[in-house]
Amino acid sequence: MNKVKIFMMYTIFCVAMTNCTDDPEDEPTLGNWTRTTPFKGRPRSGAIVFTVGTKAFVGLGYDGDDYLSDFYAIDINSGFWDGRASFPGQPRERAVAFSINGKGYVGLGYNRNEDKEELGDFWEYDPDANTWNQVADFGGTARYNAIAFSIGDRGYVGTGYDGDQYNSDFWEYDPATNLWREVKSYPGEKIEGGFALIVNSKAYICGGRNNGLFNNDFWEFDASGSEITWTNRSVEDTETYYEEFKSAVHRYDASTFTIGDRGYIVGGIASTGSASGTVYEFNATTGIWDEKTSFEGSSRSLAVAFVLEGRAFLGTGQNGSSRYDDVWEFKPDETYDESY
Repeated sequence: MNKVKIFMMYTIFCVAMTNCTDDPEDEPTLGNWTRTTPFKGRPRSGAIVFTVGTKAFVGLGYDGDDYLSDFYAIDINSGFWDGRASFPGQPRERAVAFSINGKGYVGLGYNRNEDKEELGDFWEYDPDANTWNQVADFGGTARYNAIAFSIGDRGYVGTGYDGDQYNSDFWEYDPATNLWREVKSYPGEKIEGGFALIVNSKAYICGGRNNGLFNNDFWEFDASGSEITWTNRSVEDTETYYEEFKSAVHRYDASTFTIGDRGYIVGGIASTGSASGTVYEFNATTGIWDEKTSFEGSSRSLAVAFVLEGRAFLGTGQNGSSRYDDVWEFKPDETYDESY
């Protein structure tokens, strides 16, 4: 073979190798999990979490034998957990929580030891005074596995299971007046175990189950106007990222958190019926869904997740009869490092 032919074959080979290297499918999946200071309390699932300033507050839940009411805080600056005043209401799991103007609000939930297993009371926690104060009961029926979040100076709670039916109603809480007001109901399926992504002062609600079925509902909740509006943001099956979207929303009892304009869905019970460790990113600016590095701890549902100073953390939760007290930090733009 002459030198010209050899050179041409070498050039073609190099070009082919370069194209393979530049193939987007060969690019590494981003997202790296590192283990951090474990949760101070007993391993549990179905706990609640809210954040105020540089602190996250975690408590309640179920440890497999007992419903819990203990309560803890972690400061991002110290990295250590410390005990706080226990929740004074009935111990419970699968409650909801949000924070407004430096105070936390906790309510609803489930305790099978009570005459009425579904709970509807609500409580306010003052981190500065380390005290609890009971506020107005939830405006709807007592329930658990509901969705809750805050936008501005209002709290919002809806969906969930009340012992008789799945729900789609939504309620607004005003701490200034201590009153609940029913607003426009969730337009998707009546669900329990759904979840919300809060991005740029809007909520994106999806997931959950209805009579054991999963669906593709993905709705934007906007409270910025004079009336609540809902907009369908479900992805068409013609989009290139449809499969990522479908895998992300076909689950219940998952955890969510937000960094910048990107929301993340982690874990939960997937449509396969088992606990998942997969992680999906929703870019609210572009509408694109992308799979990230899977959670590197044990796959789980009913975990808590929170963001402090732009840093995301996930911990507690369960897989079958196993419950956890480990806590992990997620860095979405780092390449996976298997040494952790």
